[in-house]
Amino acid sequence: MKHFLILISILLAFVSCSKSDDDPTPAGPAKRTVIVYISAENNLSSFADMDTTEMINGSKLLSSDCNYIAFVDKAEKNVPPSIWRFEGGKKELVKQFDADFYNSDPSMMSEILEFIVKKYPAKSYGLVLWGHATAWFIENDTVATSRQAGPRYAYGRDTGNNSNSGENIGKWMNVPTMATMLNSLSFRFDFIFCDCCNMSNVESAYELRKTTDYLIASPAEIPGKGAPYDKITPYLFDTSGFSAYKKIIDAYADAYASKLPLAVIKMSEMEQLANATCVILQTLEPTADKEFNLDGLMYYDGSRIDRLRVLFDMNDFLQQNAASDDYEQWTQALQRAVVYERFAATWQTLGHVNFSDFSATEQKYGGISMYIPRTFYNNYNYSKTFNANYNKVQWYWTVGWNNYGW
Repeated sequence: MKHFLILISILLAFVSCSKSDDDPTPAGPAKRTVIVYISAENNLSSFADMDTTEMINGSKLLSSDCNYIAFVDKAEKNVPPSIWRFEGGKKELVKQFDADFYNSDPSMMSEILEFIVKKYPAKSYGLVLWGHATAWFIENDTVATSRQAGPRYAYGRDTGNNSNSGENIGKWMNVPTMATMLNSLSFRFDFIFCDCCNMSNVESAYELRKTTDYLIASPAEIPGKGAPYDKITPYLFDTSGFSAYKKIIDAYADAYASKLPLAVIKMSEMEQLANATCVILQTLEPTADKEFNLDGLMYYDGSRIDRLRVLFDMNDFLQQNAASDDYEQWTQALQRAVVYERFAATWQTLGHVNFSDFSATEQKYGGISMYIPRTFYNNYNYSKTFNANYNKVQWYWTVGWNNYGW
């Protein structure tokens, strides 16, 4: 009997420690989930299919613990927004919405992001903002609610009618509204990659500083086709941090023969950059009746009709206008914030920049733009709201523009 009981114990132990091939294996969180938010219900709609094809091809390079997800809203009649997963060179429909909506609505964006993360949990997350952007400016209406309404600057532009007609038709999302929404999510992004124009501006970066560890963006206009996703996809899922983000913009810039300025911004350093800028502005005393020397400065946006220049390169502006000792002190803060950049002497533009206005050099280039209030902006349709709205951004108050009559 003793030997029998021992035998039974051994058999039970063997059975309890073994597992058949049919037993379900609980799936743990993925290494990373990357969400590409494609706001293409506008004149960029035709480029969305090109880029999703590149994403499908790029997914061939990923391991099984990578969730590559895209929300897509294009300007196609009777085609509602949808969510797709790319894996192994194929695409899978995850969700199709019942009806169209403004993808620039912060409540809808929040709902979409939370849905994706709940369905595809991971140890880390990345966000790609695909579409139009206007730095801290807005070109038309905004979907910000009265509770969230703030500075008039924006991302997205959704026409709301499944068409791509009209350059300025549509609703946008204010960047402070976006920041509020992103900060309220149940998770946090390791990086936000802005595949849209002009988002490497200090005002937007400061607004978004608590939403992510790194911001990857261009201070200038970007080509309509955007990033080469078949090449950058592996780097989007590289969890090594800064070295991966460096590879993203290197591959992006190389795809356009280095004719696209780009930067990687470390968001934890934005507070120190603001403090240093506050100090150096005191030495300049930028009063409303004082005109800075802006001759030959690099700039990234302007009016093709009025030949206005706005969004000046931050480094170039302070290098030209501040005392050398003050500038040398300030530039240390800039270098800690803008941790990597790719310089470009020229880039594709829809007439917003006249390259004969300046001579671009790597010494001038800082990778991030800055708005300089100027009285005569009030006289032009293109810029007449800029000064009035500038006092609604956090950067304005933090660096002390309010102390100089603006």
